[in-house]
Amino acid sequence: MRKRGEMKGLVGLTTYCCVQTEKGSSPKRAPTQKITFYSDLLDEISDRSAIGVIAHELAHAWLNEHVKPDGSAEREKEADDLARKWGYGEYLDALAAETEPP
Repeated sequence: MRKRGEMKGLVGLTTYCCVQTEKGSSPKRAPTQKITFYSDLLDEISDRSAIGVIAHELAHAWLNEHVKPDGSAEREKEADDLARKWGYGEYLDALAAETEPP
C-alpha cells in the first residue's frame, strides 16, 4: 500500500517468491509470500490505520498475488475490497483519511 500526501513510501509490502532454475521449469523450492511492514512509517499513523495496513497486506497474500502480477491498481483495489469484506472497512477508511491528499 503506497502512502499518499505528506507521508512518502511504503507502509507494507507483500511479495511472492518462487525460485526457478530454467524458464518453464518447475520451482526448486516451494513458493513463499512475505509481508514486510515498515515500522518507521507505521509509527506515523494511528493504530486504526495500522490495522487497515495489516488487513490490506493479508488480503494481498490471500489473493495469491503471483497468479496475475500485472495490474497494480486493480490488485490494490482487490485487496481493499477483500479486507472490507472481512470487516476491516473502518480501518481502511481511517488509513485513507490520514494518507489521502485533502
